[in-house]
Amino acid sequence: MPKGNDETVLVVDDEASILTITGQTLQTFGYRVLLAQDGAKALSVYAEHKNEIAVVLTDMAMPLMDGAAMIHALRRINPKVKIIATSGFQENPDPLKDAALSAKYFLTKPYPTELLLKTLREALGET
Repeated sequence: MPKGNDETVLVVDDEASILTITGQTLQTFGYRVLLAQDGAKALSVYAEHKNEIAVVLTDMAMPLMDGAAMIHALRRINPKVKIIATSGFQENPDPLKDAALSAKYFLTKPYPTELLLKTLREALGET
């Protein structure tokens, strides 16, 4: 499985179990991880660590500030921010459409670890 090179990933999800499992998985495979449980907290974490964060992995459906609104706000801070969007919605195309417009990379939950790691390497390989 592809490994990280100590890059920092900001993981944003309102489900604590997903934050924990994803964070532990990424650390196991060579990434540093920052966590946020909603879009507003993610903006705060990003502003504080923007020079360290290589990519943002975010859920699209969250309370307070959803993924699309957070991505737009992140792009105002850094237009080149790398985003991987995720969603558990498979039947309702609206969140998927929003994610496709807001982020180049998209994973449907639940996603296998190997797909997450490959998508991260692909996103990080962009110039």
